[in-house]
Amino acid sequence: MTVHVPRRPYVDALPGIPTIRVFEALACGIPLVSAPWRDDEDLFDEGTDFLVARDGDEMKRQLNALRNDPELARSVAQSGRRRVLEQHTCAHRVDELLAILRRIGARAATGG
Repeated sequence: MTVHVPRRPYVDALPGIPTIRVFEALACGIPLVSAPWRDDEDLFDEGTDFLVARDGDEMKRQLNALRNDPELARSVAQSGRRRVLEQHTCAHRVDELLAILRRIGARAATGG
């Protein structure tokens, strides 16, 4: 398991966007416990793809739950990895970029 606590400057500058650490942990199939962050784009399912801890006591409880319940750890790890592979690979980002470029090109071609 791993813990994610984003630095304050990152949280303040880019609210609603997870750091790359979230994607790295989930892509590796590591159960993740994270400090809260706003998932404005509905990228992941809190409680299914990763666990959240709002304070130190909750962090201890979440980490102990993962340590003491191998099925929970396995389930969280598998769900997070599956989500990354289904929606957040480099190939997905290329497709999104190409779609944006097509829209821009279509507007440019029509004078819009």
